[in-house]
Amino acid sequence: MKQILGTVSKNRFSGVLFGAGVTALIQSSTATTVMAVGFVNAGIIALPQIVGIIMGANVGTTVTAWLVSSVEWSKLLKPDAIGAVCAATGALMLLFSKKQNVKYIGEVIVGFGVLFLGLSQMPEAMKPLAALDVVKEFFITMGTNPILGILAGIMVTAVIQSSTASIGILQSMAIAGMVPWNAAVYIVLGQNVGTCLTAVLSSIGATKNAKAAAYVHLVYNVVGAVIFCVIGVIFFTFIDPKLGGSAITATNISMVHTGYNVIALILLFPFGQLILKASVKLTEIGRQGTYSDASDLPELDESILETPLYALENSTKAILKLMSLMRDNIVLSADIFLKNDYRSIGKFKIKADEIDKVNNKINEFITKLYHMKINEEESKLATALIHITISLKRISNRTKGFTKLTEDVRESGIKEAYGDANKVIEMYDKMMSCYDYMVEAFKTKESDIIYAAMLEADMVEIMREAFKTTHITQASSPGYTVELGIAYSEASRNFARMAHSMKSVVETIPHEESFEETVKQATERR
Repeated sequence: MKQILGTVSKNRFSGVLFGAGVTALIQSSTATTVMAVGFVNAGIIALPQIVGIIMGANVGTTVTAWLVSSVEWSKLLKPDAIGAVCAATGALMLLFSKKQNVKYIGEVIVGFGVLFLGLSQMPEAMKPLAALDVVKEFFITMGTNPILGILAGIMVTAVIQSSTASIGILQSMAIAGMVPWNAAVYIVLGQNVGTCLTAVLSSIGATKNAKAAAYVHLVYNVVGAVIFCVIGVIFFTFIDPKLGGSAITATNISMVHTGYNVIALILLFPFGQLILKASVKLTEIGRQGTYSDASDLPELDESILETPLYALENSTKAILKLMSLMRDNIVLSADIFLKNDYRSIGKFKIKADEIDKVNNKINEFITKLYHMKINEEESKLATALIHITISLKRISNRTKGFTKLTEDVRESGIKEAYGDANKVIEMYDKMMSCYDYMVEAFKTKESDIIYAAMLEADMVEIMREAFKTTHITQASSPGYTVELGIAYSEASRNFARMAHSMKSVVETIPHEESFEETVKQATERR
């Protein structure tokens, strides 16, 4: 799917065809646009590739209107007949098929059928309203006041979150003889703008690119609505005022809806880059001086949980981001202790809280994925990633111990250097080497790097044991105090436990089955 998305959206024309095809299939330009925003937010497709898909979605959504208007052509093509056949066919597939893919198709067909069964009930429900003078006056007012007509279309579509359904309602009113031409045109323009609200809402809290993708949908539809509103006013005022007041049919609404979206595509297609630039500019409004929180993880958009491979890939990216944040704070925590830099303790604590937030978000996301319907291989990978986040949490918790040790040393009033401090510094350097091997092993999953990380972790633990043995002999050395000796002993223990957790990470890294023998041999050599 990722390859397909990358291929079809490489140029705007293929993106248009893809957007139109998907929207015609799922009967919702809103759903297509929201998915596209989610894909941009998750980094699956690039922002420039989204323009064609959104333009195509507007055309694809016109298919439903033609199916609804088929009630005017033939009794066999009535929405209730189409709906009944689809619902029955889909139900049979769900009940009697054992193949999951067939059941998915059955669900799509049932949903399609239920949509049309619902739409088939609307014309009958609208007939009593057609006799009311207030309803007639309302539509006449909207026909003579384009702004009111567009606002009505925006509001109805925004409330029900579907331009497909709102067009269906309008067609049902038209079948009952309630809607004049001019009002229908302006309402259709408003409906195309109203459908943008869902995409804009879905981009809240997302990346700048995801917001820009949502705004592409909005800018494109607003520009199209303005152009055609001006054309509509000129046509119904000066060219054919009589047509404006006459009743429109459901088929005519389908023609208006399709014609508007196709002509808007033709007119605005060459200006795709300008629309994109305007959308990016909109995302920058009010952003000056805002604080960017490193704990934001836009790649963990829950809209991609339905596609586990994307979710796992993005979880891996998020863990790498976490590892980078942690490395900086490990260095800071060690410097605070080894250099007695107690002034940086506040800075460290802020970063440590941020790291905890990132870790928790990643863990929650992967846990949600684990409890979804995923295959055995994906389940194994999700489990491994959860174990890795837990080990990273333990490493982070260990760094917090250094600030406590620094505060204890400061309170004791000791200023002299400790004679055996160099051995602790060597242990720290070896532990950081282990950390870097761990990160590289997580990126590459190469057996020799995993083995190197394991060896480094073992060396830290060996150095810790050696330090414990020689530590007692330092009691009589110059500058030694009990408080300082205990602090350095505890620091060496922290380094060893952190290295142990790093070893746990590399042992958990998913790898090929053939590597298991390599790990076994490496363990025996150690």
